[in-house]
Amino acid sequence: MIRTAGLIVIGNEILSGKIQDQNSFFLATELRALGVSLMRIAVIPDDLDTISREARTFSEAYDLVFTTGGVGPTHDDVTMEGIARGFSVMLVRNPMLEKKFVERYGAAANEAVMKMAEVPEGSEVVEFATNNFPLVVFRNIYIFPGIPRYLQEKFNLIKERFRTSDFYLKKVYLRQWNRI
Repeated sequence: MIRTAGLIVIGNEILSGKIQDQNSFFLATELRALGVSLMRIAVIPDDLDTISREARTFSEAYDLVFTTGGVGPTHDDVTMEGIARGFSVMLVRNPMLEKKFVERYGAAANEAVMKMAEVPEGSEVVEFATNNFPLVVFRNIYIFPGIPRYLQEKFNLIKERFRTSDFYLKKVYLRQWNRI
């Protein structure tokens, strides 16, 4: 059975042309190789209402949803809050993420840093055996960072959970014969 997917690329910097999106091409290529049919890509601003609406719409329409961007410590990183709002759940501080940030940043783990430990209530936090930072999954939404290198590292660690039937393409060439 073919699974369907939607991708939401979040970031004003993509829409303004300051940053070129590399994540869409990477995920489209990888998902196709895994047998997942990417049905739609939306590029949206760092706006709570837009994120909440798109997350809900995509989650209802596709088997898998991937988001990229908007998960850092800055004021415009509102992906987690937008997803929580879209599903009418609270944004809660995850104890495991909180611990990781305190271990990593020590005394520098201020409120901006600790904001990254907040996830939509009911989220799964996927830990990796490597030094990679955990991945947050809410329902069927995989919440990735926007930095291509980080997204690729995380995706490659979990991509086998998405594998279905591979796509195959065959070409048939016909030659028309004219008989007189």
